[in-house]
Amino acid sequence: MTERRQRPIPVTNSERVFLEEQKRKFEKKSGGNGDWGEFLGSVVLLGLAAIGIYALANAAGRTKQSFDVNCSVCNQSFVMAANPGTPRVVYTKCPFCQTELVVNLGKVIG
Repeated sequence: MTERRQRPIPVTNSERVFLEEQKRKFEKKSGGNGDWGEFLGSVVLLGLAAIGIYALANAAGRTKQSFDVNCSVCNQSFVMAANPGTPRVVYTKCPFCQTELVVNLGKVIG
């Protein structure tokens, strides 16, 4: 079965220039690969964390596919596994306090 494609979002020229500039800055910092879906998904999750809908946690790498995450609410640490292709920013829940977290892995898992 063929997946349905999303419709383009109408933006003005100035909005498009602004978005492309922000995407370029994001890719430079994150080592991203130019994928608009990854960029927009990361920006949305980080934006939701910034306005307080989710707590933001940073992960420290243990191996390429496992990360130590420190919950920003209960201060408990837990290990999170990530598959290759996992975007830089992901959503998860703390297994101790059930807080919804946005975790910044620091880079795209490759």
